[in-house]
Amino acid sequence: MLTEPTDSPAAAAPGLARRILPKLLLSLVLGGLLAWLAVRSGVDIIPTDGAAWAQVRPWAIPVYALTLLLTHFLRAARFRYLIAPIKPLPLREVVLINWIGFFAIFALPLRLGEFARPALTKLRHGVSVSAGIGTIAVERVLDGLMTSLCVAWVLFVLPRREVDDPLARALPGYGLAALALFSCAFIALGVFLWKRAWAVRTTELVIGLVSRRLASFLSTKVSDVADGLKTLADPRLAFGFIFETALYWGCNAFGMWVLAVGCGLELSFGQAVGVMGVLAIGILLPAGPGLFGSFQLAVTLALQLFFASEIVNGVGSIYVFLLFVVQAVGIVLAGVVPLLTLKVRLADLMPRLDGLSSEGAR
Repeated sequence: MLTEPTDSPAAAAPGLARRILPKLLLSLVLGGLLAWLAVRSGVDIIPTDGAAWAQVRPWAIPVYALTLLLTHFLRAARFRYLIAPIKPLPLREVVLINWIGFFAIFALPLRLGEFARPALTKLRHGVSVSAGIGTIAVERVLDGLMTSLCVAWVLFVLPRREVDDPLARALPGYGLAALALFSCAFIALGVFLWKRAWAVRTTELVIGLVSRRLASFLSTKVSDVADGLKTLADPRLAFGFIFETALYWGCNAFGMWVLAVGCGLELSFGQAVGVMGVLAIGILLPAGPGLFGSFQLAVTLALQLFFASEIVNGVGSIYVFLLFVVQAVGIVLAGVVPLLTLKVRLADLMPRLDGLSSEGAR
């Protein structure tokens, strides 16, 4: 019988360990491969060029950290528009839950942490996991659409260099594929929301050919997921979420531009928007914990579109390193503090994450 994830951490822990370990090993291999590709493209993972380090202004790291804090707040706070149709939550609760979720995505392999927020909103507020997944779907699709438009900005508006790296040459095709994918996903969300009854009936009819009990279970989950999409049907909530999403990504690009200036890298704000878009799409690839490998490779390839190899290999390496380290430290601190504040351990969510992945696989 299919059930919601268990509330017993002790009972689920052994099965969880067996499932997490293969994912962890696979993610480490993938992360190592992507990091090797970044090094092959000319960027040092840990740069040692003293002359390049000497160009970093003293204010670069603290100022970027401040912009990152604002970016992290905006990224979390906009979630209140998504959860409002299901169960309105205080802003403080929304921010803390999301910061834990962002930390889980960063820390766990193969983006398994995506399930942390639905699990945590169920644990603390009784919101169904399926409805929580619906809110995450809206967030991911709109983020993907916006950042793939940033990649299109690089491809069709900004002047670019001719590059020899085959991975960098493949960026236009990858960017257009991402734009097409997220555009179709956005249309699919709309169809799913406005044809909710049809989606539920279709699920019952198709799955019912195999099992009526399974059909009943899945049709309920389909209906619950649709609850998480209700923000799109409310113009006020939809506008608020889209506006704050644009503000979040704009602040993110501004911070990346500020850090580039502080590193002595002559990156324009428009180019920073493009680098941000390539990074956001690039880290969707499965990678190691901490997004290690995919992060460095994405930023490296983006910089190659604008700068000669000697610049990318010099101050570009410093920029990639600081961008990753400051973001990593910020995400970890912003995640650990709420875990302590809410008296929740990340391990307490792990059985629920495991239950979710098991449920989706059956």
